[in-house]
Amino acid sequence: MHPNLLDQLLVFDTIAELGSFSAASKKLNRTVSAITYTIGQLETQLGLTLFDRSGYRPVLTDEGQSLRRDAEIISRRIERLSARADDLKRSISVNPTILVEPIFPRAPLARALAAFSQSRPQIQISVMETPSIRIIHDLADGKGDLVLFALSDLMPMRNFDGRQLAIRGSLPVASPSHPLAKAPAPFPLSELDNHRQIILSGMALDQRTYNYHVHVTDLWAVNSVSILHELVREGIGWAYMFHDQVAEDLASGRLVELNCADIHDWAVSRFSGAWRTNHPPDEALVELMDLIQQACETGPGTTTLNIAR
Repeated sequence: MHPNLLDQLLVFDTIAELGSFSAASKKLNRTVSAITYTIGQLETQLGLTLFDRSGYRPVLTDEGQSLRRDAEIISRRIERLSARADDLKRSISVNPTILVEPIFPRAPLARALAAFSQSRPQIQISVMETPSIRIIHDLADGKGDLVLFALSDLMPMRNFDGRQLAIRGSLPVASPSHPLAKAPAPFPLSELDNHRQIILSGMALDQRTYNYHVHVTDLWAVNSVSILHELVREGIGWAYMFHDQVAEDLASGRLVELNCADIHDWAVSRFSGAWRTNHPPDEALVELMDLIQQACETGPGTTTLNIAR
């Protein structure tokens, strides 16, 4: 491989992208003659004519079109390599691992990650769904750089710091075919005792977490939000779910909110980001948390709650 091949491909891709030698010279901060010489050298080495220069603007030949995609990929990787090297010099992690609790709002997280990938394309993130009962322990063991979870008084937070990202309200829901959906409304809290409740394992109802207490003898526990969602849709039981998880189902009628006389306020979860005190987030992870918070505050299905923060 010619020692200047990577640079030549970068110049080739820039000309193809901008449509002229002069525009490429400005972007790359080189003279037009230097750009012309570099492309001439590349064409000589390849034995191909990449641009038709007979007109006012250079036009890719068939051979140039065939090589453009490969050159574009190589150029982007060169740019990413340079950006990653800059991040390493500034002590920014280029391969962070994010541990995500199953109930963490997925839609705003996806929107935030999409925005993050645009602003920092050089960073490669690993996103790992981690059970609630294990997520803080995995963080302590160094298996992640950041956790996204619902803050609970039951979780050991010694040696950790964090910040609140979102407040979410949950509500009791069931299939329209479920007996509770057909019960005279509003029905008493005690009526819930007579019907199967479906919960996420490790997330059993707790009086310290909610403003009311429900005793259910017929309890199913699952370890997946999607499985819980499907079981409720099928009428197998009722469940507490976050509003943005079921907003579409409520709108379409696939699920209904249960009208219980003794439940006056939605159960509230405070979703947070947390990290080890001795391993604080770098500027990239801070930016990601900012994006998640913004997405949670502005996205569809957002719950507005009058809660003192």
